[in-house]
Amino acid sequence: MRAPASRLADWLGLNRPAAAVLVVIGGFGLAEETWANFVSLYVRDHSQAARAGDPAGAVVQAAMVMGVVAAAKNLLEGAGYVAGGTIARRCGPRWALSVSTAPMLAGFAVMAASPSPWTIAIGAVLLSNWEPLSVPATFDVVGATVRQDRRTIAFALQSIQKRVPKLIGPAAGGLAFALAGFWLNLGLAFCLVAAATAIQLMLLSRLRARPDAPRTPWRSVVARMPRDLRHLLQAEILIRWGDWFARDFAVLYVVTRLVQEWGWEDGAAAATAGGLLSLMALTALATYVPMAKWIDRAPSARPFIAATFLLFSLFPLALVTLPRAFAAMGLPAIAGFALAFILNGLREIGEPARKALITTGFDPDIRARGVGLYWGLRSFAFFPAPVVAALLWRIVGPDLTFVAGSVIGLAGTVWFLWWSPTRQS
Repeated sequence: MRAPASRLADWLGLNRPAAAVLVVIGGFGLAEETWANFVSLYVRDHSQAARAGDPAGAVVQAAMVMGVVAAAKNLLEGAGYVAGGTIARRCGPRWALSVSTAPMLAGFAVMAASPSPWTIAIGAVLLSNWEPLSVPATFDVVGATVRQDRRTIAFALQSIQKRVPKLIGPAAGGLAFALAGFWLNLGLAFCLVAAATAIQLMLLSRLRARPDAPRTPWRSVVARMPRDLRHLLQAEILIRWGDWFARDFAVLYVVTRLVQEWGWEDGAAAATAGGLLSLMALTALATYVPMAKWIDRAPSARPFIAATFLLFSLFPLALVTLPRAFAAMGLPAIAGFALAFILNGLREIGEPARKALITTGFDPDIRARGVGLYWGLRSFAFFPAPVVAALLWRIVGPDLTFVAGSVIGLAGTVWFLWWSPTRQS
């Protein structure tokens, strides 16, 4: 009889290579989450409008900068996903995961060289690009080393490891920002990167190198993408367009509304925004394992993925409507924000199933490149969304911008339900 720990590891789809991937995801994710959500506040505080004593203008300028930053990040991510798939195919997942440290080091160097709002923004783009370089390798590890009936739970574990930093990092980052400003956040992130890199170098040696897969032209990889994955990709592009109307603007929106409409102090509002992000991550964490096991036994993953897309779509609308609805009923507006972020955390219920569906959909010989291509095409397609959102913010204000994001997301949800076949994940 196997030991309890061995049985638990098998039940979770956890093996040594998958555990090494978890270390990479957790370490670098925590390094990013301590500061990434507060870049918009740093840009706001150091904008020309802020120096001129125009708080409202500073918010608009920060939104414009963040729109450009998010678009550049999406464009670079698209290239990163494609490059990550190529590196994983040629060199194996060990080297692909190691290469993912390079953008973070470059980002720190840019920020340290000239701490202006735009160089901070450029550094933020580079620092966040560790994930796209690593995603094809992490999917390849799960696809190659975890049996099919454990892949959903294996991806659930990766999602948990990705969300733990989102639980701890924003709360710690919001407190650090309130106490000492953005640079304490960045200092914490640098220390975490150094520690994660050291651990990564020790554990990645346990990932076995594998022979180089046969070279396959990109057009062949595209041609071999199954039809249901094409429809899933089309729906996701619409969903992500709507999501990016709010994603990088959410903290700026929450802080601005708490300060301007309900009279909060700026530092308290920033710390509270970090707490809301942690609440969202905690909600997501509570869903992963039970939902993954439920999905493994369900006849189709389609309803779970549809629920995820619906919740993606409702988040921008919830940010606009729920706080004011609570305030109108005599309840604290912050409770409305909390409910909106809880709903956004629940959107993760179908994410492991979606990832397992994508991984299973590609043949093993093109899995890493196929995953990189899927994510890359998705990022290339929606990269202008944050710029469009920033322009709308400037023209019609944030509320109508967020409502438009929800409408676009709902269109993607309908597209998925209309075209996607019922299929076992």
